[in-house]
Parts: sequence; C-alpha cells; structure tokens
Amino acid sequence: MLERLLKRDRLIVLGGVVGLSGLAWLELWRHAGAMAMHAAMPHPVPWRPPDLGAAALMWAVMMVAMMLPAAAPMLLLFATMQRKRREQAQPATPTGCFAAGYVLIWLAWSGLAAGLQWALQALLLLSPHLATTSGLLGGGLLVLAGCYQLTPWKNTCLTHCQSPLGFFLTRWREGTWGAFRMGLHHGAYCVGCCWALMGLLFVGGTMNLVWVAAIAVFVLLEKAVARGPWLSRAAGLALVGWGLYLLQTALHS
Repeated sequence: MLERLLKRDRLIVLGGVVGLSGLAWLELWRHAGAMAMHAAMPHPVPWRPPDLGAAALMWAVMMVAMMLPAAAPMLLLFATMQRKRREQAQPATPTGCFAAGYVLIWLAWSGLAAGLQWALQALLLLSPHLATTSGLLGGGLLVLAGCYQLTPWKNTCLTHCQSPLGFFLTRWREGTWGAFRMGLHHGAYCVGCCWALMGLLFVGGTMNLVWVAAIAVFVLLEKAVARGPWLSRAAGLALVGWGLYLLQTALHS
C-alpha cells in the first residue's frame, strides 16, 4: 500500500494543493459574507491587537487561496524528483517540507499586508469592503504595480518562478532543512514577483472575491502558463495607463 501511494505522489500533491486552495476560497467566501452583513458597523480606530491578528489571518488564508495553485508546478517537480530518489534507494524528503518554507514566506507577507491595511483604515482610506476610497491612492497603486511589472527585478523573480527545473538546478539543497530552505527561497522569489500585484487588492477590494479571483488567475497564467515576460509587460503597460487615468480623474474632480 505504501509503495502504491509513493508512486502516486504527484496525484497526492496535486490533490493537496486543490484541497487546501479550495478550503481557503470557501473561508474567504464565508468571511466576505460576514463582512457584507456588518458593513454598516463602524470599526474601532485604532485597532486592538486581536484585530491585527484577525486581519493577518485573513490575509494568510487569501495568500493560500491565490498563491498555492501558482506553486503547483514547483511542488509537482519536487515530488517527482524525490520519488526518483526513493526508487534509486537514495534519501528522499517529503514535499511538505518544501511547501512549508514557501507558505511561511507568504505568512510573513500577510503580516505586512495586515499592517498596511491597519494604517489605511486608520487614515479612513478604505471602504467597509477594504477597497481604497481615494482615487489618488488607487491610481498610485496601479501605476506602482504597472511600473514594477516592467523592471529587471520583476523579470528576474518571474524567470525563477517560470522555470522550476532551473530553480532546482541552481538552488538545490539536501535533506529536510535543505528542502525547507529551498521553499523559503522560492517563496521569496514569488513575493518578489507578485508583491505589487497583491497591492492591487486594495484597489478593487480585498473582500471583492471576483477581483481577488481575477488577480489569482493572472498570477497563475503569468507564472505557470506564459513563457517569458511578454504577459507581465503587457499587463504593466495596461496598469500604468489605467492608473494615470484614475490619477487624472482624481486631480480634476
């Protein structure tokens, strides 16, 4: 039985990614519904520590829902490599060790995002659905994200995310701790690739699940489907144009 399971490692990893992502999306749907019911209730400013913790947890769930599917090619390749090592009687490491490092980086990012949300809400710049109420802020976030899409830093991080085999050839580490470190490295590249796009959640609303899903689909296409930087750069130009339009509208209103 164990041998049969080990041979189905890719199916198990893919099932885990789909299952965890699905649970995260269900939790986001539940949370969005609860926020819609209490949208008319004012939120205390400044936040209390439990509020910051709840926001960080919400961001963590959102990052699992959005980013774990984009990491599936890397996780599947890692699982395949470990299965081949077991077949050759070499030491193998569970894929979960690599995934844990990847998720930990996004958990750290979630804490930073919650802090930014805290600051924006304290300045009364967010609606009850956590979308910016300032055209200047919204336009600025769009221009920032668009410009970053065109930078060499974005291209470097995207290249690592688009090439799982190249990543492992240059970053391979042995053992459980080595797999965890590789997960940290990949997570860092992933954050470097997508941090500006995650800022766009404040433009359409972090509880607007259609907007969240649209960004998640774009990230998946950019990292796992498109080859090269063409999609990233095309989106960057579109975001800059959209942002400049919003800025011009806000300045003349």
